[in-house]
Amino acid sequence: MRISYSSLENFKQCPLKYKFSQIDKIKEPKSKEAVFGTYIHKVLKWFYQKDPYFPTLDALLDYYKEHWPKKSEGFEWQDSEEEHSYFKEGMRILEEYYKANIPHQTSILDLETRFEVTIDENPGKQNGKHILTGIIDRIDKLPDGTIEIIDYKTGKRVASQRSVDSNDQLSFYAIGLKSRWPRTKIDKLTLSLYFLKFNEKIKTQRTEQDLEESKEKVIQLIHKIEKSNFEPRSSALCGWCGYRNICPIWRHLYEGQSKSDVNELDIKQKIDKYFELKDKREGIEKELESLRNLIDVYCNQRGLKRVFGENGYFCRTTKNKVSYNIKKLKEVLEPLDKWERILAIDPKKLDRVLKEIPQELRDKIKEAEKIEQEYKYLSSNNVSKKEVEEELE
Repeated sequence: MRISYSSLENFKQCPLKYKFSQIDKIKEPKSKEAVFGTYIHKVLKWFYQKDPYFPTLDALLDYYKEHWPKKSEGFEWQDSEEEHSYFKEGMRILEEYYKANIPHQTSILDLETRFEVTIDENPGKQNGKHILTGIIDRIDKLPDGTIEIIDYKTGKRVASQRSVDSNDQLSFYAIGLKSRWPRTKIDKLTLSLYFLKFNEKIKTQRTEQDLEESKEKVIQLIHKIEKSNFEPRSSALCGWCGYRNICPIWRHLYEGQSKSDVNELDIKQKIDKYFELKDKREGIEKELESLRNLIDVYCNQRGLKRVFGENGYFCRTTKNKVSYNIKKLKEVLEPLDKWERILAIDPKKLDRVLKEIPQELRDKIKEAEKIEQEYKYLSSNNVSKKEVEEELE
């Protein structure tokens, strides 16, 4: 399989997004964040191509202004205010970047260099060969002879050092660079994420063992892709996805009324009616709970076990919550071969435990998962369409 870091990330984010882009080859509409980020990369590439005679700050900003993307394929700014905001932010980013990095102290080895690495999970055999691809923004040689890989980020957050230390993308770049220049020593290689919005560069390094583990991650993800049924996965990242209008989770939000009236059923009207009744039911349930509490207090104060009305009665009973000494229970049941029969996995408790353990252990437990039966069910969320649309913006 031929795979890139971005496609692997798409699969981890949402298997259906991977299918749309890599299997169905549906081009994802560009977002304003993607257009802006791509353009900043383009400007910095132009700038560093002038090495060693770097343009002045004025020349850099003039190039930025002259080539600013009013439109891009499949993209257009929503309004002039939005465009102006991004334009000003780009000017600020480039000005601060220039002041922090010029005069340039390193030698540029390459810009936006592509790499292809063969990852062989069955050495000596024909099957099991995968190709990992990618593009490295910049490769520098530092004054002390070490090499630095730099990847630009235009996002709105700075990653933590811990996150950068475990960043798969940088590990893949290190693998790609070593395949191109095999004599590069891993301890002489620095990996950096440059967060342009904040003018912050966070550095890290890898060991040969780290790179082998990253290759194994690629193989494991490829296996998951090969077995996947590509179910969509809803998350906070949906707001940046360009496939929402064809995704079964979000598609209905973008469909016109004619699409809703399947078999003369106005589904939107039915949904609204459901939540209207649900609100009424919740109000009734609160009133019922209040009445139950009053009746319970009355029984307790009067020492009554049963109280009567014209239309029914209430019984007041006492139940004990039972727990066991696990060690003693095991001592009794294990010799009778009954111990295993009471050991059952509680899915709710397991979900809580999964949230408390590292991701690699969660993945191992996921591999042990066996689906006995598939259930389809409806759940509801009492959030207005307007609130959903605002969340996606």
